[in-house]
This record gives sequence, structure tokens and C-alpha cells, in this order.
Amino acid sequence: MKKIMLFYPPGRFYQRGEDRSQGNVEQSTATSMRAPNDLGYAAATLKKEGFAVFLRDYQTERCAPADLLADFDRENPDGIFVSITNSTIFHDLVLVGELKARKPDLMVMLKGAIFFDPDPALLAQLDLADVTYLIGLESDFIVGRLTKAHFDDPATVPAIRGILYRDGDAWTKTDFASWETDLDSLPFPDRSLIKNALYARPDTGEPQATIATSRGCPSACIFCMTPKISGKKLRLRSPENILAELTDCFVNHGIRDFFFKSDTFTFDPAWTRAVCQAILDSPLAGKIRWVANSKVKPLDKDTLVLMKKAGCWLVAFGYESGSPETLTRIHKNTTINDNIQATTWAKEAGLLTFGFFLIGLPWEGREHLEATRAHIFALDNDFLELHIAIPYYGTRLNEIAREEGLLPGSVLGKDYFNAPTVGTATLSMEEIEAFRKKTLLDFHLRPSYIGRKLLQAGGNPKILANYARFGLRLLKNTLMPPKRQKGLTPDGAPPTVCILGAGSDIALALARQFVAKDTANLVLASRDQRRLEEAAVSLAKDCDVSVTVRRFDALDFAGHAAFFDSLDPMPDVLVLAFGLLGDQKAGQSDFAAARTVIDTNFTAAVSLLEIAADRFTRRGHGAIVGLSSPAGERGRKSNYLYGAAKAGFTVALAGLRHRLAGTGVHVLTVLPGWTRTRMTAAAPTPPRLTATPDRVAADIHKAIHDKTSILYTPWFWRPIMTVVRALPEKLFVKTNL
Repeated sequence: MKKIMLFYPPGRFYQRGEDRSQGNVEQSTATSMRAPNDLGYAAATLKKEGFAVFLRDYQTERCAPADLLADFDRENPDGIFVSITNSTIFHDLVLVGELKARKPDLMVMLKGAIFFDPDPALLAQLDLADVTYLIGLESDFIVGRLTKAHFDDPATVPAIRGILYRDGDAWTKTDFASWETDLDSLPFPDRSLIKNALYARPDTGEPQATIATSRGCPSACIFCMTPKISGKKLRLRSPENILAELTDCFVNHGIRDFFFKSDTFTFDPAWTRAVCQAILDSPLAGKIRWVANSKVKPLDKDTLVLMKKAGCWLVAFGYESGSPETLTRIHKNTTINDNIQATTWAKEAGLLTFGFFLIGLPWEGREHLEATRAHIFALDNDFLELHIAIPYYGTRLNEIAREEGLLPGSVLGKDYFNAPTVGTATLSMEEIEAFRKKTLLDFHLRPSYIGRKLLQAGGNPKILANYARFGLRLLKNTLMPPKRQKGLTPDGAPPTVCILGAGSDIALALARQFVAKDTANLVLASRDQRRLEEAAVSLAKDCDVSVTVRRFDALDFAGHAAFFDSLDPMPDVLVLAFGLLGDQKAGQSDFAAARTVIDTNFTAAVSLLEIAADRFTRRGHGAIVGLSSPAGERGRKSNYLYGAAKAGFTVALAGLRHRLAGTGVHVLTVLPGWTRTRMTAAAPTPPRLTATPDRVAADIHKAIHDKTSILYTPWFWRPIMTVVRALPEKLFVKTNL
């Protein structure tokens, strides 16, 4: 029997099952992780097709990559199904590559909203060499059929809707024009494989299951992905089918709290009332509690009252804005008065309310944000989330942001709290982020709000503890930045350092300098993934820092910009440590070999220098560090191809430093002498003139902080190279260098 491994990769907490929003849970104010229904549905349909399954949410279990690799080696699956997000895709692909390296014939399925009928330009940003299928439509209906077709009848794969499959080296799309309508035909998510206690109701901490009640949304909000990925037609499960799943959860899994997942639970009032009545007429009446999303229109008070009677305790409204202009321009089709009326009805029905707002849209200025702030305090919801607008691929907002020049790079790798835009037409991203933090603090720290929370807790120690936990998370995300250090970031926070060519001995030694002395968050990138993974594990073990491993190919010139723009956050320090010594004799007779040396050491470096300079200059700060070589200071017969490339790199760094003077961007040229590394192991060097990687790394680290322009390391290479450059040519040609 074939086995499929279904998982959320380890890493930061994201709502991977929520294709519409893919929320960053850790930086939100009051949301908690929801159950991995996409994995549960996939498990149920795969088992129905006769496959064995292994399911695990490494993310929510707070597992390390080593746990995933251990499970993979033990289970030895024939295929994997991975739920990805817009924000985590690059990290996810690194893990997929590691699994594929362990088992080259592994069938790999990636599911995510970004794969819904994707533009080729989006796919070009991703290294998908290890992936077999991309699933963009609703995976619940696809995974079982696709897996069976792959193993039993590959010729039928093109007939499966909503996927991309490989046709040679190209990706081929199937039909993305329609959606499944019989939602009742799906088996329930296999909750016997899910650790249900991990997914808790935020206030009580009790297990909370997610019930997908409907799909699709007739609205046309310009920022929302739902009309694209789920269609504009509202597709509803029958009340009887929903009740059956609720009963299964209650009876077989002991769950009595639920989140009704729908884009808007109240859009069809007759159906909403029928669902409520089905609960009230069942043995579950008075025994379950649930939460639902709702638009403020269409809505009526009687429906809200019936929802409360059927067990609903909280309703979440997507108000989005307090600016009438913004509501009109985002095609929300609601008004400020609609927001007020819906909130009043909900409160009168005895329901708590959760308000969602959106700021940072392209046209918004200070007046729009202040109108939203005033509206937030006027509505006075029980819970609040304030998102920064993300122009996801496939939305009209994405088109507008690009037209206005507000989206210089990729959306991939970003989320509602780490936006990819530079701001709005009149506001910088820094101003928007500052507004968000101040509004959240002012709202939640009001004595009246704190008093209300204490009353709502009713003296329950568990609820009080959970409210305190979420309050501390809010303070951490807004008031308590990480430990401050001087020099590398404007606010003194620990820097993010990206090292390209991080597999070299000097680069890894420099990485340790940054984590030990700056508590830096690291991005280690090179083609040697295995060496970097080992280094990352060691660094993370020894120091309490974030270490991310990324695949990077210096010769993939076309992918340089996408790679840099995918770094989240943008690094404060970029170190170009990659290089190729090459074979001088081979290069003399084979231009391809010579060109590889030149392109690696010079062409690729210049490409990345200009990309980093552009991004750092627009932001107003950053450090660019280039590891060149004294070999570029005078051509020698033993390595003049390498030396010529490094000479060009040194000049490029000098010119860039001149161009960026006064911009806040520091450019450092590093010229290391002989160092005991893997690269130079084959070439005997004088012991007294050969430094250790740790010595060189310490010099580089200090030079970055001191904003040095040119560094010879160790120091004595400066006078040595002064003599070498001054040596008359008639004498120099007689040397054997």
C-alpha cells in the first residue's frame, strides 16, 4: 500500500488552511491557530482511495526540521502533500528539497492559493525543481484523485481540474474555470489523525474544531482572494450535513467549540436560519458553542438573535475601514452606518464582536487612517485586528499597487504585518506601521476595555490567564522590541544578516560573529544546502536566534531580484561571500571554464550589488559587504583569471561606495589574505602569513560596525600589497607568483 505524508512544515505560525488570508498568528492580536482541515480532508479522501497516510502539523507542535526529517525517514512515504502559504513558500521549498534529496522518486504535491491559475512570472520566482504537482483549486476534492492517477494511471492526470503538472521542463495548467458544487459529498476531515487539543478557543483554551460551512463569495472586494480561488457563487453545505459533522466532533472527539469557516456565514439568511434551527432541533442544542464570520450587509437582527440561541457566542465582522471613500474604492458595498447598525444588533443579541480593519491602501492618507481609528473606537468591538493591506497576486489591489509604483518587488514572503509595499501615495510604510501599533495599544489599554475583559472572564482563572497571554503578545509585538544593539539598524534592534555563499569557512565564522555579538537573525544561502542545514542547526542550538537556510545560485542571474525581494524581512546587512577560484590552466584553453570564473566572481556580484543598492537606498539604510581578494591588485600568472574578476569586483564596490555616499548605505570591501579554508587547502601557504577564518571574520565584523571602507585582513596585507603593487614590472615578471 502506498503511503502519503501530509504536513504543515515547522516554522512560524500561519493559518495554512485559510487560503484566503493565510494569517500570521504570532503577530496578530487575538487569533489562535485553527485546525488543519486541509490536511484532514486530504487524509480522509486518500484513505477512501486506498492509501495509507501519516499526518502531522509540525508548525503548531513547535517541532524542529529534525523532527520532520526523522518522521520522513521512519515512515518512508511514497508521496507528500504540503500546505504552503504566500509568506512561507521559500522556506517550505527548502524543506521539500531536503526530502526530495533523501528520496529522489518522491511524489510532491504543494497546495496553496498562489497556485490558482498562476501567472508564469510568479512561478519564475520559485525553485520548483523538486515539485511534481501544484494544486490551486480546492485540494479537498483533488488530492485523492490526483494521487490515484499519479500511481495508477498517469495518463489521466491532465483531466484533473485545478492543478499544474510538469510537461518536460514546463508547467502545464488544467481547468481552473469551475468549482465543485456538491460539498456534502466530501468526507469529514479525519480528526482521528489531528491533535485536536492544539487548536483551542482563544479565551477558554478548550479544543475548537473548524467546520467549513460554505465556499465562495458573491462580493468583489479588490483586496480579497476569495472570488478568484473559490468563485463568486455561494456554495452551501446542507444544514443536515453540517449537523452530522458537528455531531461527529461532539460524540467521537469530545469537541464542543467550533469555528464556522465561511467567507460570510450570514449572506443567505434562509440558509443561516436553517443551520441554526437544525442545531436547536438536535441533541446538540445548548451543548455546543460557535463563532462565525459575517458581512454587515445583508444582515438582520432576528438572524443574529437566532444564532445566539443556537450557540453562537461571537461574530466577526470585516468592516475594513472608517473612510467612506475607502469603502467605495475597495468595492465593499457597505457604509459606515451599515457597520454601526450590524454591531448594534449583534450586541443587542448578546453576541461578542470581533472587528477586522484594513489600512495602507494605495490612495490612503492620514485622513483615511484617522477616520478608521475613530470608527474603531466608536464601534468598540470586544476583539480587534488591524491589518496592513497586502496586494496578493490575482487581486485588483495588486494591479493598482503596481500601477502606482508602490510594489517594487515580490509579494511572496509577505503577510498582513510585513507588507511588501513601500507605503501609500502619501504615507511611508513606517508611518502606517506606527499608526497600527499606536491604535492597537490605545484601544486595548483603555481602563474601560480592560474592565470589560475582566467582567467577561467572570472570575474564571483559565480565561483570565488566556486574556493575559494575548495581552502580553500584543505588548511584545508593539511595545517590546527585541534587545537593542547599536550600529546596524536605525532603531538598534538585532539586525537581519543575509550571507550569500554562506557555506564557505569565512562566511560561517562571520555568521557566528553576528549571532554572538549582535543577536542577529541569519539567512544563510548557497547551493550547498546540506552544509548550511548542519550549520543552521548548530547556530540555533548554541544561540537563541533565528536561522533560515535558502538555496542560492550565483549564476542564476534572472532570479537574483526575486531572490532578494523574497527575503523577509529585508536584510540590514548583505554579505557577498561566494566565489570560485577555478583552474587557471583550464581557463587558458577553455573559455567556458574562464567565463564561469568571471561570471561567478564578477558578473553575479555586480548584479546583486545593484539590486541591493536600489532596495537599501529606497529604505534609507543597510550595509553591503563584498569579499574580494588581493589577487585583484596585480595580475599573476598562477591565477590571473580569478584575479581579473576580483579586480573588477573591487572596482565595482568602490564605485558603488562613491555613488551611495550620504544615502545611509555603507559599502565595505574586504580583501582577505591567505586563510586556512577548504578553498585554499590544496595550495600550501606560509603559516605565519595565513590566518584562521575566525580571525578574518572578527576583523570583518568590526569593520562593518566601524563603517570602514576597505579592509585588509589580517592588517599586514595592506603593506604587503603596497609593495607588490609598487614592484617594477621588469622585476615582477621574474617572480614565480
